Amino acid sequence: MKYQLENIVNIQFGPHYKGEEKGEVKYLLSSHFDSNNIPSKFEKSFTHEDERTLKYFLKEGDVLLTGKGKRLFAWAYNDDMGKCIASSLFYVLRLKTSNILPKYLAYYLNSDRLQFLLSQIGAGVTILSIPKKELAKISINIPSLEEQQKMVNILEKMEEDIELTTQLLEKKQRLKRGLINHIIKAKD
Repeated sequence: MKYQLENIVNIQFGPHYKGEEKGEVKYLLSSHFDSNNIPSKFEKSFTHEDERTLKYFLKEGDVLLTGKGKRLFAWAYNDDMGKCIASSLFYVLRLKTSNILPKYLAYYLNSDRLQFLLSQIGAGVTILSIPKKELAKISINIPSLEEQQKMVNILEKMEEDIELTTQLLEKKQRLKRGLINHIIKAKD
């Protein structure tokens, strides 16, 4: 079944703060996400927990979508990340319904078809900027929860496999460099 995005999520931008070196709350920027859209580094990007920041805390099941910038991707937040606030570069998509899994929505938004559509919506400017009104009108195909879960499980296994393959390649590259350095040193 197809639904317009505005009918299944509330759409808001994150706040604009200046990141600090230390704090209790991670302030997410697109640069914190690696090429597989996994948050990995948080240098100088924290803020403090106070009345001003509490209302912006991400909640289990929120999906972030870059609304501005050079990289276009979606990511589903879970509480394992700890306290986080999305920067103003992100749309925070908060589910209104329980008939869609957050990870399914993130994968759907990361599909080639939706990435192309989103890039077209944000085209015409030097740096991509997706208008909220046009984002809200995007149609999302939502299969049964069982089908969504099957898709998410398969894609998560593939992500794990890609991560393991990447780690193996990095280790082989280090081994190769070490061997080259050993050969050069032995010849000196």
